[in-house]
Amino acid sequence: MNPSGLDTLASILDTASLRHRVISQNVANVNTPGYRRLAVAFANDLTKAVGTPGGPPPKARVVVEDGPERVDGNTVDIDREMNDLTKNSLLYQAAAQIVTNRIGLLRAAITGR
Repeated sequence: MNPSGLDTLASILDTASLRHRVISQNVANVNTPGYRRLAVAFANDLTKAVGTPGGPPPKARVVVEDGPERVDGNTVDIDREMNDLTKNSLLYQAAAQIVTNRIGLLRAAITGR
């Protein structure tokens, strides 16, 4: 990890973008019989990366997540997907703001302001 943590923040932004695509796919398939809900695995890898400075940034993985099935075999709960979408949007916005602030600080340090 670099001193400013930009690589980890970039990984968080990439993961939030991937998670948005996965949630969108789940929502698009809410009425598809037999569709299995997808999720993005990242939190455990991020915890390990933060605990071991100097290591590579974590990588997100798309996994099939089991859960309660409806009669048609679909495991997507639209209320959960909308909640996850809202949380993911907030995470992306917060990480983007932190990146913007860190780049501003680096820019100010370079220009001597």
